[in-house]
Amino acid sequence: MAFAGLVQYMDLQQVIDHVVGSGSVPLFVMLDGVTDVRNIGAIARSALVCGAQALIIPDKGTGALNEEAMKSSAGALERIQVCRVSSLLKAVDELHLNGIKVFTSEMKAPTRVFELPLGEPCCIVMGSEGHGVQAYIRKAADEHFTIPMAGDFDSLNVSVAAGIILYEAMKNRLYGKPG
Repeated sequence: MAFAGLVQYMDLQQVIDHVVGSGSVPLFVMLDGVTDVRNIGAIARSALVCGAQALIIPDKGTGALNEEAMKSSAGALERIQVCRVSSLLKAVDELHLNGIKVFTSEMKAPTRVFELPLGEPCCIVMGSEGHGVQAYIRKAADEHFTIPMAGDFDSLNVSVAAGIILYEAMKNRLYGKPG
């Protein structure tokens, strides 16, 4: 059974135009070096459930959207718009040109996830578990944030971290930023 045909790759600018044209506030997720297909599927699932409109992946250096990814996504990869780009840095530039802020998840950043303006047009960048977000993407980002953790164990699976972040974005968009 072939699953590759189920994912239709979209042009990033067309997705931005569609989301903005529909009156929605863009919420995108960019994956930088995430190679585990089960994590990609789980991230797509959380993204769709929490209201993100698109998943941005590079054409190289990421896991394939294969049968295992499709299974892990529980069908989300068939429903969320997937943009496959030749350069993540060019994608960041395109997002910026369209007024979409780019936030990177970092283990040690001064801003906590619940302090971000997640109600604004934004893209969350999730890096690989081993290396995080690449330095040139971090440099191009508007803000770096962390997920606060209790105790002295500071490790989250990338798909779990994405779920936490996306839930914060959904909560912010549904109920407003506390304050």
